Amino acid sequence: MKITIPSGETITGKEYLSRWKQGIQKVGILHQTKIQVRSTWIIIIGILAGLVISAINFKTLWWLFIILCGALGNTSVQLISLIQKKNLLDSLEGGGE
Repeated sequence: MKITIPSGETITGKEYLSRWKQGIQKVGILHQTKIQVRSTWIIIIGILAGLVISAINFKTLWWLFIILCGALGNTSVQLISLIQKKNLLDSLEGGGE
């Protein structure tokens, strides 16, 4: 399998995966945490949308409403933890300023 990369160079699939792995390994912990915070917000929005839809159709989707309530609590705690981690990493990277 041949892949053409943005520079116009054609490389094999194995070489592409090797380069991808090297790039992923260079991503810092702070950057990973920022991505996790943004992604968790997207998950919370999806859970809230699901709660609204299941509340509208509560007679048939009551079970989904209960599951999503639990997921919202769990994901909210996860978000708080990630924000605390991001703030800590920000302060460490900024020299404690």
